[in-house]
Amino acid sequence: YAHNLAFFRQKIRPGVELSVVVKANAYGHGLRPIVTLAQKYGVDSYCVYSLDEALALRAWGIEKDILIMGPVPPARLDQVIRENFRLALFDGQTLAKLDEATRRLNLPVRVHLKLETGTFRLGIGPKPDELEPFLTRLHQSPLLQLEAAYTHFANIEDTTDHSYAFQQLNRFKKLVTYIQKAGFTNLKLHTACSAALLLFPETHFQMVRLGLSQYGLWPSRETLVAYQIKKVNNNLPVLQPVLTWKTKVSQLKLVPAKETIGYGRTYQTSRPTRLAVLPVGYADGYDRRLSNQSYVLIRGRRAPLRGRVCMNLIMVDVTDIPGIQIGEEVVLLGQQGSESIPAEHLASLIGTINYEVVTRLSPHLPRIIVNSDNKKI
Repeated sequence: YAHNLAFFRQKIRPGVELSVVVKANAYGHGLRPIVTLAQKYGVDSYCVYSLDEALALRAWGIEKDILIMGPVPPARLDQVIRENFRLALFDGQTLAKLDEATRRLNLPVRVHLKLETGTFRLGIGPKPDELEPFLTRLHQSPLLQLEAAYTHFANIEDTTDHSYAFQQLNRFKKLVTYIQKAGFTNLKLHTACSAALLLFPETHFQMVRLGLSQYGLWPSRETLVAYQIKKVNNNLPVLQPVLTWKTKVSQLKLVPAKETIGYGRTYQTSRPTRLAVLPVGYADGYDRRLSNQSYVLIRGRRAPLRGRVCMNLIMVDVTDIPGIQIGEEVVLLGQQGSESIPAEHLASLIGTINYEVVTRLSPHLPRIIVNSDNKKI
């Protein structure tokens, strides 16, 4: 994790705020351990989706700025104000309720206007005149402090043609000009996600939002290819995946030839087969679509899945890996010896993206911080 942060820190100009996105349980990596590491290695601020995530960070002693990017129920806006969180603003009803709450509490709140430039999720715009009622209310409410404006790219990581991203960037600049002409001149601007941070310095502005790639994962194959094209010396950074998902062998059994394994009898043995039963399943985030497709690593060798992924168990073939014992370590995601199972591999098998593979890991799984020698710290 320290390696990845150091790489991205040197990618941005001095003075640019490095904000790490830790929503969705830190993309499945575990909110508290990731925040512990982020504090240790000197990030500037945090981005979360929900108020509850922000409150968890405060409860753990995080005093740095926290931006809440998702909607907050009107009844809970008082907590946003009292805890001095930054709040993304993208609808008029929230603005009105926030104004009322600041006046009642006589406390200020910092807002970041989310500008719609072409992703068409949360945001104000894309026409400049749609900003007018927001800016009018902000002028009338001194406790509502417009700290920043930002947007999010729709197609910067799924392609090597970034023309639409630059169309969005131009829309963003026009909306920002409109805001500045209305008298809000001292604005922090941010547009860069991980892919933009890697590829386009002109998107960095005063703040960047580092998401997936802080965890050592490329946003997409296309982002990697685009980065290779841009790097004349082809000296790629070695992003280091920070997560390894492990379990242990629960049971070993010998299955005769021509027997079927698991629910639905979807796999038939062609020879006497030694199975290892592992205590992990789709309840833990190990996708059922991996049935009969993927493999795990035991003693640095591949052991293929046999039969369907169950709710809490999977079965793997260890016939060709002699000497396996109950309690032996198994890697489901990550590296063991010279072999690895990247999130991208699992994603390709089930038709999704690496984001989903890691984010869907169940929160009940323990997350343990280890050092380079794999020792718990």
